[in-house]
Amino acid sequence: MKIVVIGGGIGGYTAAIKAAQYRAEVVLIEKGKLGGTCLNRGCIPTKAFLHDAHIIDAVRTS
Repeated sequence: MKIVVIGGGIGGYTAAIKAAQYRAEVVLIEKGKLGGTCLNRGCIPTKAFLHDAHIIDAVRTS
């Protein structure tokens, strides 16, 4: 079986991995960075900035 996945966001790359696990030949097409908005510009980077801010605050108030 041959599968083309369009979009490398969380759903796209998860689908591509799952299809490959079932021995499908998979091509994933993504115009930007793999992982989509949440991974590259949204949720995850924001959480990293919040963590850094908490560390800076802890150092300043120690």
